[in-house]
Parts: sequence; C-alpha cells; structure tokens
Amino acid sequence: MSDNVANRTLELACTVGACDAAEEAIEEGADVNCAGGAPLFLAIMNRDRSMLNLLLDHGADGESFLAKKKLKMVKCREDLVEELIACAPHNPRDVKPEKIEEIDNGIREGGVEFLLSGVDWDNATQFRDALNAIGANSSHRCVAEFLQWAQSENGSGQNGIDEFLIKNETAIVEYRERYLDSGEDLIALANDYLSDDA
Repeated sequence: MSDNVANRTLELACTVGACDAAEEAIEEGADVNCAGGAPLFLAIMNRDRSMLNLLLDHGADGESFLAKKKLKMVKCREDLVEELIACAPHNPRDVKPEKIEEIDNGIREGGVEFLLSGVDWDNATQFRDALNAIGANSSHRCVAEFLQWAQSENGSGQNGIDEFLIKNETAIVEYRERYLDSGEDLIALANDYLSDDA
C-alpha cells in the first residue's frame, strides 16, 4: 500500500471510528499528521477518545489544535484528550431531554458527585456540553468547573474517585448548592433548543 493510499485509509478509519483499520494503515505507512492533521481532526469531530489515544500514541500533534492558554492546563494525556474533544462543535443530536432529565434528577437527589459515581465520564462530559448548547449557562459553569476540578485531581478514570469525594465533601456540597440555585429549567431549555434546531 502506498503512503497516499495508507493516508486515505487512515482518514476513513478515523471517520468511522475503526481503530483496528487505523492501526493497520499506520503500519502500512500512513502519516498520522497527514493533510494538516486530518486524522486527528476527524477523531476530534467524532469525540472518539480511543482513536485520539491511538493517534497520539503514534505521534499525532495534538498540541497544534490547542491555544497556548489551553496547553498550560494540560498536565497529562487525559487532559490533552479532554481538551481536544472540547474543540469539537456540539452535535445537536447529543441533546436528549430524557438524558438531561435523568442526570439532572441524579444531581438534585445525590449531589454533583452523581456525575462521577452515577454516570460514566463520557455521559458526564456530554451532559456538560449539552448544558452549554441549550444555554443553561449557570448550570453549565458549575458542572464544567466541577468536572475540570475532578479531572485535574483524578483524570477521567474511576481510580481515586471515592477518596476524592470524601476528601472534598464540603466543597462538593457547595457545588451542589450552586447547581440547585441556578433555577434553570433544563428540560424546557432542551426542548426550546431542539425546536429551534428543527
């Protein structure tokens, strides 16, 4: 396979999220930084953490996609992947009022720690992004700050989450109060967003 064909194969694999095919294309000589970083761009657009990690493992230049201010906040690979995913525009199909309601109820009943213990990291970050998309500014700020803090302490894995929650119980209660005080009707905002988008 020529490099040009391998590059196209890699781009296609990144488009559809086929990590095995991407790995094979790289082994056949594909350049992970071809076409100005197209493979990484496609993985970012798909919010595909597995593909992003694969490309970064093979030398993709993730830092070129981030502003210097954002780069200063990157302390580890997980931070880099999360910052890259944050570059992707929000997909209107990701706004699901029933999912927003489920997570909102979890936070209201159990506190913001529900974002770490009641849902996985992908759903927590999608909830954060959905709040931003629907214009729930106060709720979004609270959730975004909480997730960024939790990530900076633990990464996006479950290791150490229980210890983090116990150690920071008072501050976490303050985040819950901030979230509840926002008074935003998330379901109405989501439905308005979806009706405007239709």
